[in-house]
Amino acid sequence: MADPREILGSIVIIYRSHLACMAKELEAYRIGSGQFDFLMVLYRKDGISQEILAKTLKVSKATSTRAIKNLEKEGYVYRQRDENDLRAYRVYLTEEGKEVRKVILEKLVFFADMLLSDFTLEERELLRRLIRKASFKFHESEFKPLIFDRLIDE
Repeated sequence: MADPREILGSIVIIYRSHLACMAKELEAYRIGSGQFDFLMVLYRKDGISQEILAKTLKVSKATSTRAIKNLEKEGYVYRQRDENDLRAYRVYLTEEGKEVRKVILEKLVFFADMLLSDFTLEERELLRRLIRKASFKFHESEFKPLIFDRLIDE
């Protein structure tokens, strides 16, 4: 069996490269590194609580608050007190946040195409299935994993 550190190291390199690429591609839209992930979740479930957003993305409440405040400052989202729990906030997309969806999806597809350009269709499908299988144990039960194909087709 291969050294697990080698596998994890490769995953980390892909992840960091993905963040760097997306940060560069979305710089003109004032969307910082990792902030597009918040928008991607909101595209599937607009109006969820900040707490669920943080849990879904596996980030701290502080990280979530900073990202949301930045997206709010740039006009992509707004927060509103939860009517059922006045201590909590729900996060909603603005029109500008909804409009930038297509751009983000195009950039994600661009990165995926670049990443997989040397793979055959069979290799792509195998990788997709293996990565998905490996990641399922880490998903919150109340929020299923993002499936970008479904987002693109909507």
